[in-house]
Amino acid sequence: MVESIIGIRGKDFVILAQDTNTTKYGILNMKFDTNRLFKLSEHCAMLAAGEPGDVVQFAEYVGKNIQLYKMINGIELSPHACANFTRHEMATSLRSRNSFLANLVVGGFSTNERDQQRVQLYSIDYLGAMISANVVAHGFCQFFALGIGDRLWKEDLTVEEALAMLQIMVNELGKRMAAYPHCVFVRIIDAKGIRVLENMYPEKIHVAKPTEGDLQTTADMMDIHS
Repeated sequence: MVESIIGIRGKDFVILAQDTNTTKYGILNMKFDTNRLFKLSEHCAMLAAGEPGDVVQFAEYVGKNIQLYKMINGIELSPHACANFTRHEMATSLRSRNSFLANLVVGGFSTNERDQQRVQLYSIDYLGAMISANVVAHGFCQFFALGIGDRLWKEDLTVEEALAMLQIMVNELGKRMAAYPHCVFVRIIDAKGIRVLENMYPEKIHVAKPTEGDLQTTADMMDIHS
């Protein structure tokens, strides 16, 4: 999938990032302001990438059911509970005629003080497999984003260090992908809730101007034309 979604777990926060391009056939950019984030609760959100129709339908179905649970029971589900409910619904749809082609990143901050891990981040694929990790990614970006995260992540990661890591991933997106993202939306989730951070952009690639010698062909260097 050309779309890219990334999650980074920090010391007391989660950063969710997504590219804003909507592409066709992998080479044509149709939109530059696509929002892939879906709010599940006041302290939990989900990024989704895949077939546009499946993404919207599944994400809205999950989000509305989580909100309905809160209205009926008066309890806000933790990110762990949201992720497990989402995984269950994905696995159930896979065994029906209405499966969804969508890969998901669920992250948030648990308001339950009894949770040992307040900051929670999960990756769910279209087959219903779920893992909890410090850095997760879906789409073409995962081929190098996971390696960068594995090298730079540490236990007491600060917001500034997480954003610096994310900028490296965004720069690699600009270098490696033909239909690279022109903009990346960034959100942070912590004890204060879900907040929007400044957009990120890939750094421009500078290529040195070729010299006359670089422009010579093999035939020119062998004086075949003379």
